[in-house]
Amino acid sequence: MARAVKVGNLRFPLDRRYYVRKGAHVWVRLERGGLVKVGMDSFLTENAGHLNYISIDAKGEVRQGRSLGNFESAKFVSKLYSPVSGKVVAVNPAVVKDPRRINKDPYNCWIVALKPGNLEKDLLSPDLLGDEKKIRRWMEEEMARADDED
Repeated sequence: MARAVKVGNLRFPLDRRYYVRKGAHVWVRLERGGLVKVGMDSFLTENAGHLNYISIDAKGEVRQGRSLGNFESAKFVSKLYSPVSGKVVAVNPAVVKDPRRINKDPYNCWIVALKPGNLEKDLLSPDLLGDEKKIRRWMEEEMARADDED
């Protein structure tokens, strides 16, 4: 298991990056063969409640920050944003069929696989965090904001 940042009762493995723009709360991890897999982080799954539905609408090319599709949870409906630009090459059928798998294990349940278009450029985005201190600061801010909304 990868080293992780622990904030409260949430973990954020350091073998991936976290897309923070638009409150996206998605992760991206580079896989062998140059593909990347995308999934939801534990903050999102904790705050969304049970995931009921995932729809991946993106076909072909998608740009960083654009919608891959939508998800519906016990608490809200939202877009699923792409953390990098690239071509959608696979959708995880097990997760689409049973989205609650993500609630149980968000870091082992990828949603889409992409062939990145310009990964080196995308990784330079300030909206894609991989540094332990930046992840911790971001998550502490998100938790404080969530507490204020309650």
